[in-house]
Amino acid sequence: MTEPSPHPAPSQQPPAKRAPGWLAPALVASLAVAVTWGIGVTVFRGALVDRGLPEVVADATQDQQAQWVYGSQLADLGHQAAGLATLAETPEISAALTDLSTSLSQGAALLGELRFEDQGAVALAESYSPEALETLTSAVAALSSSIPSFEEPDMPRGETLARIAFQINSDARNALSLGDEEQAASLPNALSAGGGTSDQGSVEPPSVACLTDHQLLEGTNAPEDPALVESVAFARALDRGYALDYTLQLNAARSSKSSAKALEQQRIELNTQLRTLRSALPDGCADLRSAAYDLPENGLEALDEAASHAAQDYADALVTAAGNLAGERQASVASIATEVLIDQQKALDAHPLLITASE
Repeated sequence: MTEPSPHPAPSQQPPAKRAPGWLAPALVASLAVAVTWGIGVTVFRGALVDRGLPEVVADATQDQQAQWVYGSQLADLGHQAAGLATLAETPEISAALTDLSTSLSQGAALLGELRFEDQGAVALAESYSPEALETLTSAVAALSSSIPSFEEPDMPRGETLARIAFQINSDARNALSLGDEEQAASLPNALSAGGGTSDQGSVEPPSVACLTDHQLLEGTNAPEDPALVESVAFARALDRGYALDYTLQLNAARSSKSSAKALEQQRIELNTQLRTLRSALPDGCADLRSAAYDLPENGLEALDEAASHAAQDYADALVTAAGNLAGERQASVASIATEVLIDQQKALDAHPLLITASE
């Protein structure tokens, strides 16, 4: 048995490549003891006790177990991607698989792993083939489509899981598109399965409630009351969308006719998204928006920059919300987040989704 090691500090984590068009994160510095394991979660506790693991692992909560399961799955796929990258037929496919391996490995490092000494090594491809590429990327996309469900809400953990899911999904699509664009387009989207399950069985979708406290919309920290995590994450995404709409409206009013037309088209697409988000709230909820959408100092003279920041805030809030919901609501918000992330990916000034403190 290999002893679990402390989770690496951000500066010690494996470097992540910069993937233009994906979000810069507020990554959690330490989510768990760094452990990986490869046993089914339904027999996790019995297996741990039988093998006499250290207390820190044997006494892990169900949520910690589910997190480590996901981390170990990421690590295994990361090894497979790295192996296939060395066999790839072209430098482009090799580079794309290396990027995929990096994202998977970083995700595993963030979530934690536990691996037994008597556990067999991950099976690696012996040669490259289009079928091997499809099998690997399909497995990655399937894993990204449903993150684990947890008994206790944890906003930073949910956000990190969502960021990992969106990033590995994007990398898998990019790698497969180099061989077959049609197959790449058919891969399942990140979080499209509408929530995962733990060994406790299916978890009911969270209730997104009406909020009455404007202060809960401010910042990105988790609310003190864990019961409000889902509602606050959802409300912030909606609020940041409203703020972006406000900025775009100001920008359109002060732009040339041609620029205003493009900005109004952005507002049409944005408001379609906001109506979808708004429809998930209970009937009778009043719009809860920040009291004022204050622009930065001299913001009226730099509305393009203000709109760019507002768009980033909206995308960040959508990813956080997607990682902290379940069921149909998660799938719906994740679909909107995917639209926004793809649009950002086309913008050269967008930030990567995963980035370490050393970069």
